Amino acid sequence: MATTQATVAVIKDGSITQAKIDSSVSLGGGQFFGDNGTVGTSPGDIFRANAQSLTANETIPSTVNASCTGPISVASGVTLTVEGVLAVL
Repeated sequence: MATTQATVAVIKDGSITQAKIDSSVSLGGGQFFGDNGTVGTSPGDIFRANAQSLTANETIPSTVNASCTGPISVASGVTLTVEGVLAVL
């Protein structure tokens, strides 16, 4: 196996920490705010935030249901392709 590959069998729980992940990698989860300020993970963080404008090409595959809170806009020259389901709340 090349050194750039890993399998679940070789990675132990807790061995990959935020400090070991390049800063350009997004771990997902979105931005939440509430009791803990602008970003948090506790049950008191009841508000999920999303951007108001899509600034990069994006495709929602046919096997995916997606949602966002609007209104939203798609920047000039950017394409949003919806093959699955997109619900704008």
